[in-house]
Parts: sequence; structure tokens; C-alpha cells
Amino acid sequence: MHTWLITGCSSGLGLGIAKAVLRRGDQAVVTARNTAALDALVRTCPERVLPLRLDLNDPVRMKQVVQTTCRRFGAIDVLVNNAGHGYRAAVEESEPQAVAELFETNFFGPMELIRLVLPQMRARRNGLIINVTSIGAVRGALGNGYYSAAKGALELASEALDKEVRHLGIRVMLAEPGAMRTGFYGKRLESSRITIPDYDILAGRYRKTAQTDSQDQPGDPLRAGETLVETALRPDTPFRLLLGSDAVRTAETALENRLRELRTWAKVSRQADFPET
Repeated sequence: MHTWLITGCSSGLGLGIAKAVLRRGDQAVVTARNTAALDALVRTCPERVLPLRLDLNDPVRMKQVVQTTCRRFGAIDVLVNNAGHGYRAAVEESEPQAVAELFETNFFGPMELIRLVLPQMRARRNGLIINVTSIGAVRGALGNGYYSAAKGALELASEALDKEVRHLGIRVMLAEPGAMRTGFYGKRLESSRITIPDYDILAGRYRKTAQTDSQDQPGDPLRAGETLVETALRPDTPFRLLLGSDAVRTAETALENRLRELRTWAKVSRQADFPET
């Protein structure tokens, strides 16, 4: 039986992951800013679920959550950094305080939680860290520059972390979801109050005020949670796991375009070397 610490479990993918964990008979510490949103999940099997309040902007609370988890279940086998939110704004329209909070929630908070969990994983020479990023980390989308930057930072830090801890028996995995039918596009999606007329021509493609949460996204958060849990526990776990058909299409296009550009400009790039002697 594994013990999972999962952030952002009140709805969406986090809830899907938690349900999949419980279905396989594991123990889950499920977190949210408002634990009342976790009541229905806890009622399904209270002996294996521990709900805890967690705000990724509060390092003291993060430490308490890790300590409480270890006291209740002994150790943390799997950490899933799932909690996060989006932010819609052109780079010039963005508000510095909102951007700082975005990075705190989507990057600095998860990295601090990793730092707090690693000592007990190192001591046991075993553990799995799953960081849920986004297809937005694969390519920067219009009006999502800072969100993509925060998720991209988490991906690059995860790449380095994987190299640092693999010899200690600890694995790192990235999950890159596409668009899913969750609250991500609704009330949880933040946006800037600043609008600059020069960007109005693009507004319908990124400003939250010009869009509605149509709930027609292809991704199913419950199926995605099941897929993530099943894949994470395989012996041949990939470092990156795309979730959703749109994520696969977007990644293919972005990576093919990047490779095409690399090859087109490779001769020019090599000119930066010292001349051969």
C-alpha cells in the first residue's frame, strides 16, 4: 500500500487522481484551500483518506502538512503537485503582484513541497514525485505567457531534479494535461484588470472577459487521473506523460516546428564556435 500526498483535490484532475488512488487500495492525503470541498471524497473511505488544508503560498502550512502526513501514515511514497491556476493577460497587461502569486502557486510552492518531502524519501531510498504542468509548458500560448513560464520553470527544475535523485531510488515524472472539463476555465482562472487598446484585436482569443467556460474540452479529468496513476506505477514510467488527444497534437506540432527551425538555422548557429584549426 502506497501513501500519496496530492495537492488541489477539491475538483478536476486532482479529484480524479485521488479517486484513482483510493480505488487501487492506497492511502491518500488530499489537500485543498477549503477542506469542506473534500467531504464527499473522505466519506468514500475515511480510514484511508486524510483531508488537510493547504495553501501553496504558506510555507509554514506546507511543513505542517508534511509532518502530519508522516505522523498519520508513516511516510510519503508519492507526492503529486497538482494544485495551480491560470492567468490570462498579455505580458504588457500583466499585474506584477498577480504574476508573483501565480509563480508562488505554480512554481515556488510545489518546489518547496518537494524540498520538504525529499529527506524522508532519501532516507528510505524510494519515492515518486509527480509534477502536473500543462501543455502550456510545451509552447507559449497567446495571453498565457506568464502561466507558460511558471509551468515551464517547473518542468526544467523537474528535469534537473530527476538527474539529482535517480541514484537515490527516487523517480520524477511530469504530467502535461491538455484542455479538460474542470473549473480551470471558470472562476479559478485569474485575469488582469489592465487592458491596453493595442491588444484589443487579439482580446477574443485570450481575455477571460471575452470567453465563456463552454465545458466542451476533450479531456476527462477522472479518466486522466486514472491514466496518470496507472502509468506512474509502471516499471517503465515515462518522464513526460501527455494527457489528452489535444495535448498530443499540440506537442507534436510545437516540437516539429522547433526541430525544423533548429535544422534550418544550424549552419548559422555553428558560426558562433571558434574557427577550426
